[in-house]
Amino acid sequence: MEETTHLETIDGAAFEKMFSQYLPIVYSMQSRYLIRDFDYDDWLQEGRIALNDALQSYRLGRGTTFGLYYKMIFENRIRSLLRRQQAQNRFAQQQAVSIEKVGLEAFSEQFHYHECMEENIYISEMLLAGEVTLSSLENCSLYYYLKGEDPAMIAQRLDESEKAIHNALNRAKNKIKKKLTTIKI
Repeated sequence: MEETTHLETIDGAAFEKMFSQYLPIVYSMQSRYLIRDFDYDDWLQEGRIALNDALQSYRLGRGTTFGLYYKMIFENRIRSLLRRQQAQNRFAQQQAVSIEKVGLEAFSEQFHYHECMEENIYISEMLLAGEVTLSSLENCSLYYYLKGEDPAMIAQRLDESEKAIHNALNRAKNKIKKKLTTIKI
C-alpha cells in the first residue's frame, strides 16, 4: 500500500498559508517565462492550481521534498501553457494568406472598404450634424438604404412608389456629393 501525505486534506486557510510560503517559486517562474496576456493574477491562479495538483499527487518517501516537487509541477504546467500558446501561433500562421501569392485582387473588396472608411465617417458626422439638408423622404430612404434594404423594400415600407424612392436616393446622394466637393476631405 502506498503512503499518502497529510497535505491532501488541508483547509482553505492552511492552503493559502502554504501557498504564501511557495510564492517565491511563482515569482521565479514569472521572471523566467513570458506568457502572452498573462497578468499577475493569472500567475497566482496557475500557482494555486499547481499547488493543489502537487498536494493531491505528492507521496512521502519518494526522495524529494515537497518544495522541489511543487516547483516541478508548476514549471511543467507553465511549459504546457507555453506549448499551447505556440500551437495557437502555428495554427494562425498556417491559416495566414500571403498577398504576394494570392494577388491583391483577392483582397480588393476588404481594401476598398477601408479606403472609404474616413469618408464614410465624415459623411455620417455631416448628416448627424445637419450640415446636409434632406427632406423627410430623402432622409428615410437613405437611412434604410444604408441599412442594406433595396429600393423596392424601402418603397413598400414607406408606402411610396419605387421611382419616388430612387429619385429621393439620387437627390440625397447628389446633395452629399455637392457638400463633399465644396469641403474636400
